[in-house]
Amino acid sequence: MIIFKPTQLTLKDLHVKPEAVAESDPFFSWHVNFFTLYGKKHYVFVNDLSILSLTVSGIRTNSANKLLSIFKENLEAYMVVEDIPQEWAQYYLDQCNERVISKTDSRSIVSTMTDLMFIMKAIAPEDNGFRDKDVRHKANNRSIYKPIDYQEPIRVFVKELQQRFEAVK
Repeated sequence: MIIFKPTQLTLKDLHVKPEAVAESDPFFSWHVNFFTLYGKKHYVFVNDLSILSLTVSGIRTNSANKLLSIFKENLEAYMVVEDIPQEWAQYYLDQCNERVISKTDSRSIVSTMTDLMFIMKAIAPEDNGFRDKDVRHKANNRSIYKPIDYQEPIRVFVKELQQRFEAVK
């Protein structure tokens, strides 16, 4: 099960009431916010464990029922770009067949997400390829936003994915 933790404003945009969650696995928990980039609304998903981020367009107001499918589609495409082995990617996606929408519970991750959105907005006017979501994802996930032993978010995510995949193999 995957847990989405939208900000208050994002909960209102999705027209959904949050559910209470006693405990959550940070590897399957994603904080969510939205902002405007290149004149379009984009949702930013930030993984609680690794700070891996995805910036996704195409989610409309009042479309909480499509949130999981759009997220999984974009995450799967990004995993292909990062050359993550197909069986590892499939393992993660299989764990995400159900979703719960809760409230944000980490000020640190919300702050990181805000920083990430600020950086993307600041860089947007430059001609640097950031309109391409794959370029944007790779750049964002190779920047250190939180001192997790000062590793890049993509490295933390892949390492955890590998460990979990090998544990169930």
